[in-house]
Amino acid sequence: MPDMSFAKDTVQVALCCDENYVAYANVVMLSALKASSSGINFHLIGCNLAASSLSSLADSVESHGGTLSVYQPDNMLYQGLPTHRYGPAVYQRINLPEYLPERITKVLYIDSDTLVLEDLATLWNTDLEGMPIAAVENLSPKACTDIGVPRNEYFNSGVLLMDLGQWRAEGIHHDVTAYLRKHAERLQFVDQCALNGVLQGRWKRLPVHWNMQSDIYKVVIKYAGGCSYSISQLQSAISAPGIVHFTGKKKPWKIVCFHPFKQYYRRFLEQTPWADLPPPDDTFRARWEFFTAFRQNWKHWRRTNRLSERYRGK
Repeated sequence: MPDMSFAKDTVQVALCCDENYVAYANVVMLSALKASSSGINFHLIGCNLAASSLSSLADSVESHGGTLSVYQPDNMLYQGLPTHRYGPAVYQRINLPEYLPERITKVLYIDSDTLVLEDLATLWNTDLEGMPIAAVENLSPKACTDIGVPRNEYFNSGVLLMDLGQWRAEGIHHDVTAYLRKHAERLQFVDQCALNGVLQGRWKRLPVHWNMQSDIYKVVIKYAGGCSYSISQLQSAISAPGIVHFTGKKKPWKIVCFHPFKQYYRRFLEQTPWADLPPPDDTFRARWEFFTAFRQNWKHWRRTNRLSERYRGK
């Protein structure tokens, strides 16, 4: 029988992570499968992952109807480049055209700090209209300043629908790597800025709900000027996100996090082999910071209570 996991209509999703993020990559996969009307073939670029982690991850994915292929990254390709707080896996999405088999001509890349709430088949079937990628505009008004492009022409690299055939034919991944080698030391958002630097004007804008970044709550109130999405589009994404992207340092697996989807995220984490994994900031100081952050806790309560009943509480 033919391998249906590589059929044209099968959703192909790529992630990149190291051991620190493997549990959270599992949440992405599990949430995507639960929201999906059909199977998904996952491609993981695994940076120094333990064999036991890979085994647990594969069991989790396969038990929910998905498949998992794991690829060893080229550790020398981005050696010496700054990683800041992101770790070495941050660059590996750039080289997906090399890692994935030639027969895969399109892939949906998703960051490991996300939660999928809508069937990815809808996003997968987006017409790229000749563009090498489709993405959501980066909502923060500051990130674009490193490369000097207008805010509404700068995309977030956390969710990317990529035409791998076009990337391979044009060598786009080589161009992005060369851009990094030349400019990485002055870039705060290293991979994202490099992708934007090379692909200026060559990306299709996706609806904002496909990458609902944490900045959206501030943007819709204070910083909507210059954003290409309307207030109503931003508000609609807040009410019904397709993918929640936990941008910034306050992740939902940490104690110090006030995101309204934090509790719903933890429902999925509890269904993974890493259900008992303690928060990485599990200290008295972090607990005290969370407890005494009255204004942020109030915002969290208000935003959580505006969610549909499906996403509230435990």
